Amino acid sequence: MEDLSTEAARRRAIAWATALAANTPLEPQAYERALLDEYAVGTLSLEQVLRLLDGRIKHVLYRSRATQAFEEEQISELLEESRAWNERHGITGLLCYSDRQFVQLLEGNSDPVDLLYSRIQRDTRHRQVTTLSTAHGAQRFFADWQMGFVTVDEGEFHWVLTSLDHPSYNASLIEQYVRDPHLRTLLEAFSKA
Repeated sequence: MEDLSTEAARRRAIAWATALAANTPLEPQAYERALLDEYAVGTLSLEQVLRLLDGRIKHVLYRSRATQAFEEEQISELLEESRAWNERHGITGLLCYSDRQFVQLLEGNSDPVDLLYSRIQRDTRHRQVTTLSTAHGAQRFFADWQMGFVTVDEGEFHWVLTSLDHPSYNASLIEQYVRDPHLRTLLEAFSKA
């Protein structure tokens, strides 16, 4: 086994491991690559990298279409049910709704987020569930909300969907047409993903 006390040795080990994992589910994501870079230059120890990986936050961003328009009372019931479940399982996030369309970000530990997203995909109140992004990171974007909620007019929602569906879309147009600060946070985090 090679001594990993030098930067060159750590870089070789990382290059070997990432090449081995390339094009597999084990291929490092951006957050994991950043931690490996910190390890390679000696900023983080292997133990620190492992601790940070254990504490990472999974983000799942998806969109879907409601099978029928949601009335205000139905939205309230959905939010009440979601917030209670999310609080018990340590999940936070943001739900956006406009004209029978949803965009939602779920964030938390992998197992509860995966379990919830599986339930969401089977929920008959909506269809065309499309995953826009699945990633891990160091932080939550909506840590204060078990489930934040934003209703958006159709025009603004169009720009949200356009930005999420086409990440290279002109950011200045998004800034001009998307006013809600929560949606801007969402777009800043995920339109680059």
